[in-house]
Amino acid sequence: MSTLEELKQYARERYIPVMLDETKELLFEVVQKRQPRRILEIGTAIGYSGIVMLSAAPDALLNTVEMSETAVAVAKANFAEWGMSKRVNIFVGDARQIVPQLTGSYDLVFLDGPKGQYEVFLPYLTELLTVGGTLVCDNVLYKGLVEHVPENKRHKHITVARNMHAFLEDITANSHYSTQLYRIGDGVTVSTKLK
Repeated sequence: MSTLEELKQYARERYIPVMLDETKELLFEVVQKRQPRRILEIGTAIGYSGIVMLSAAPDALLNTVEMSETAVAVAKANFAEWGMSKRVNIFVGDARQIVPQLTGSYDLVFLDGPKGQYEVFLPYLTELLTVGGTLVCDNVLYKGLVEHVPENKRHKHITVARNMHAFLEDITANSHYSTQLYRIGDGVTVSTKLK
């Protein structure tokens, strides 16, 4: 799987979610512009977004968190194939348990983990992010449900949509951040930490 297109095809055939092309282009552009030295990613999957970010910032190191051991095995093989293994550290386990224990600081955080938990992660990620650093969050409009949460449906996605709605309100009003919402893919926020 030597190209991003092949990685994407591999993921789609196995129903593994990978970011949409518009989101990939935005993430690459943000990372290329900011040139972070240390990146934290919540949600490794098969390494697709990690490869995108490390390609955009050749000097960056990536710490990434993934729950699925199967996905981690594939991600490790992909990072190795791209010659990036020495720049990547994968934490295997539940991000809800791992993130609160993380130390150090990061210049860029990419949040693409459990969709209903973004609000829970935010205080920890704010602590880890350097002033002037960037927080990129994917899927913030969550299937179009976030801004128009159906009241009359008892649906597994409704709780996630409500949680994401709370997160979106928080991140856009949060005095620690200057946030821009991009209505591409499934919704992306790019926030710069101000203080």
